Amino acid sequence: MKKFIITTLATAILLAMPIAINAQSKVEKRYAYTLKNLKLDKATETKFAPILKAYLKEKKEAGDIYDDVKDKYKSAVQAGTITDKQATLLLDAKIKSEVKELEVRKKYTDEFMKVLKPKKVYYALDLANEKISKIDGRE
Repeated sequence: MKKFIITTLATAILLAMPIAINAQSKVEKRYAYTLKNLKLDKATETKFAPILKAYLKEKKEAGDIYDDVKDKYKSAVQAGTITDKQATLLLDAKIKSEVKELEVRKKYTDEFMKVLKPKKVYYALDLANEKISKIDGRE
């Protein structure tokens, strides 16, 4: 019994690792892509990089509000069998997620402006919010 529990826990951890690695790699990809394409001088990049990293982390956390609920009901959505209660939960999570993302974007626009000129802030946000398929070169 003890061996079964240990094996089950080890399997669960191993199965969860690619999800965490994949999510982290998206943040890292966006980070590298934004810095590469923004073409900042070294001194500015040194000041800007930690702020960008924090922005991408908070943006992902805001998106996770909806993604967590969406993942929970994924099979029901695909089958077209979600209940009204599930649909309401999905709608509420989507709105909360979008509101939080907007708050994060506003907060970090102000933070970016402390280091970059407005034109660069615009480009930084545009680059940081690109579709991952474009960042990966698939688009």
